[in-house]
Amino acid sequence: MRLSALRPIALASLLALAACGPKIEKPPEPESTQVDSLAGVDLNAPLSVIGTEPFWSLSLTERDVTFERPGDDAQVFPRHLFEINKDKSGPKRAELLSNEISLTLIAQTCSDGMSDRVYPLTAEVNFGDEVLKGCATPTAKLESEKP
Repeated sequence: MRLSALRPIALASLLALAACGPKIEKPPEPESTQVDSLAGVDLNAPLSVIGTEPFWSLSLTERDVTFERPGDDAQVFPRHLFEINKDKSGPKRAELLSNEISLTLIAQTCSDGMSDRVYPLTAEVNFGDEVLKGCATPTAKLESEKP
């Protein structure tokens, strides 16, 4: 048999062996990961989130998120875990998402605009069609600083 006749067989064998090797796949995007603290604030502890114009507040306990506005009945939702938001650039963020309400906390100090108090976190709440801006702090710290 001539050497040139063996080339197509050798090439086919080589391609067959290459096809048997491990496929190189792109690794999957990392999932959002649970975060326990942001800017030194324990996100598993009770948190208070407040906003002005219009006035509103969120109270986060171990189990619930309570949304309140003056003149309206309080609305209570189950509390979910915070996750790091990997899609945003800028300051570190943590998100608490549910079908009813979402809360994004940003590692950036915040002022309520009505007092000299400085809060460790900036907050953004999506509730229905509304986007509400405010500030967040551990509930224990807020209560200890009351006049």
